[in-house]
Amino acid sequence: MNSTIRKITETLLFEPFNYKGLYDGVHELHSLFSGASGVKAGNINDKDIYLPAGKAISPIKAAHCLLDLQRTAVFIRGIYKAILQLQKDFPNERIHILYAGCGPYATLLTPLTTFFKADELSFHLLDINETSLDAAKLIYNKFELNDFVDEWICADAVTYQIPQGETRHLIISETMQNALKREPQAGIMMNLIPQLPAKGLFIPQEITITAALMNMGLETRCRMTPDGVAPRISLGAIYTISRENPAPHRDAAITIPGDIEELNELNLLTDLITFGDEKLGIYNCGLNTPFPLFKVDEHKGKQLNFHYRMGEEPGFEYEWNGLVKA
Repeated sequence: MNSTIRKITETLLFEPFNYKGLYDGVHELHSLFSGASGVKAGNINDKDIYLPAGKAISPIKAAHCLLDLQRTAVFIRGIYKAILQLQKDFPNERIHILYAGCGPYATLLTPLTTFFKADELSFHLLDINETSLDAAKLIYNKFELNDFVDEWICADAVTYQIPQGETRHLIISETMQNALKREPQAGIMMNLIPQLPAKGLFIPQEITITAALMNMGLETRCRMTPDGVAPRISLGAIYTISRENPAPHRDAAITIPGDIEELNELNLLTDLITFGDEKLGIYNCGLNTPFPLFKVDEHKGKQLNFHYRMGEEPGFEYEWNGLVKA
């Protein structure tokens, strides 16, 4: 069975344009992992957990993330490259990896157990949902992978503290939606990145939210045309959070141009770098779906101020003329 996972992982790592292979691979992984854990992507009948810093999605929703093939492939490729870099930067050390929000399959690490040995990697698998951890434990028992796991942690990644004197060379957390809405990705990055050593790495390496004027009718038509790219007006980045700068959002302003022609729909776009040259941009996966705000026809020439709201319902607020909209 592990040889099957190895073959799928080879496709994920080294065949980025083999879309049929990627599609078949993530579905076969889902079949293997759901069979071992009892958690299957299907009708969502379990509940999210609402935390002080955002929503932790349910185990079934987390299982669905595996099937978002570009997201899975680009994250796994980034993690693989990050591990290789860490092995150079920390020679002769076992690389300790904290996976914050591992879900029921530990999706972004489990396939890589077929490319590394347990004496090379140590997993610290964290999730707020005990059901997800129990499911992942079943998978690791089934496929005899427990030698990779140093600990299972049921905790909130926004407040979790790495034990004093211990090192985590790599931290992974994919706990986000497009435009950083609802889920606690930003809060997790602010908490965990400062706990890394000097050459430690965080995945994703960088997330950038930009504002853009678009026309969704044109977007749809152009996407149906080979190599079609719809016209857009970029209004600039309103937030970048990264390994190098895990800081809270500073209020950002954009100005709606006076001449927008038919590009009258304001959207937030999400771009991210998992590691190095592994990137996800518009329409690559669910994380990169444009997030619509409003039509700007009545706001030409006006300034719009953005603020990223933390707390139970993270997300961007925008304000003009004293009015605040969520």
